[in-house]
Amino acid sequence: MESEIFTYINASARPGTGPMEDTRVAVESGISVENWPTDAQSRALENYVALEDATLITRLRDAGAALKGRTAMGELGLGLDGDTCGDALTKGLSDVALKIDTTGEARMAAAISGCFGFKPTYGLIPRAGLISLIPSMECCGILSNSLEAISTTTRTMGGVDERDPSMDPDGIDQAMAGFDQSGPSQDDPLIVGVIRDWHTAMGLEDKEFKAAVKKINTAAGIEIKTVDIKDFSLARTVHNIIGTVEASSSAGRFDSVRYGHRTGASVKNWNEMYIHSRGESFGPLVKAYLFQGGYFQYRDYNAFLDACRIRARLMASLEKALESVDLIVLPVAAGAVVESEASNTVSGFYDTFSLTLLANLTGNPSVSIPGAVSPGTTNGDAARKALQLIGPRFDDAGLLARASRISDILTGEV
Repeated sequence: MESEIFTYINASARPGTGPMEDTRVAVESGISVENWPTDAQSRALENYVALEDATLITRLRDAGAALKGRTAMGELGLGLDGDTCGDALTKGLSDVALKIDTTGEARMAAAISGCFGFKPTYGLIPRAGLISLIPSMECCGILSNSLEAISTTTRTMGGVDERDPSMDPDGIDQAMAGFDQSGPSQDDPLIVGVIRDWHTAMGLEDKEFKAAVKKINTAAGIEIKTVDIKDFSLARTVHNIIGTVEASSSAGRFDSVRYGHRTGASVKNWNEMYIHSRGESFGPLVKAYLFQGGYFQYRDYNAFLDACRIRARLMASLEKALESVDLIVLPVAAGAVVESEASNTVSGFYDTFSLTLLANLTGNPSVSIPGAVSPGTTNGDAARKALQLIGPRFDDAGLLARASRISDILTGEV
């Protein structure tokens, strides 16, 4: 069973002492672990072995976590094709799974597997040692059957790292202080925001989401409030443009010179070697993604500039909305879109993640709460039954505490 889920098994996994000493952690292959194969499921990193631990891995080791092994992932963090991190949890082989989240992958994988998935505030957990394509949106996501385990893992991995210039020391201090405090109780008043006409803006409809919101609204002390997010309908397009441009730039490091796949074709010079190797190194989805980024970089750069401006407006609009509510609730997926998760087209990829990518654009923390998943439940049904909550930046502890309350309401435990 383990060989079907793990691409590499750490035979010497031993827990240390500390707050995570009894916690088994599965790590996907895009997160550097010293002396482990680290190919991010891409031929561009064929046979690459990490030279050092990612900062977050060092912190997990210091806290006593047992690193179980490698799970498979979508190539370079794009999508869920071949992903096995959720299986490590559902089969009882791991207590926590780490997965890079650039478009909603961690939350979607969790929803499909029937567990919780968390994307922390951008800049709370160091990115040094992550291998991905979209640096301004990537976070180390955390999956677990326990929100308490997610909270402990986030607290362990969080904190300033001088190797990551994107970190906000003041915001981090605020977030870490939140984990040291008792947080909101189950009886505190809670205002839950629902984005006005979200289904119309995205061209989607979801009766299950409406039923879940109605159930939340019947709980004592909870108020549902409609909020406006300016340009919400453009979030998908903005992520597409900025994401592909960043990916096109980031992929330049995969040059087949220092590491990774190098073509076996007969070539006359370094330039031919580079062209052939690059053509052989990436799968269909990554290739299409990089081609789009190249187009926006060199043929329509104004579209990229416009997307950056709209992104700033989205961030400001979401921040303003969260001044009047404690959190915002959205489906993880709607309609039949998640069935295209293995699509090799960029449009199919964005169909799947159209509702999760907002938090990646804005940097806000987001957690997915699973619906009822049984052995016969399809991936699409599981994702449609799940909810995601978005909270204020650097209020990660508060969001996780409120997620526990919402989860209890949905499962009938309160």
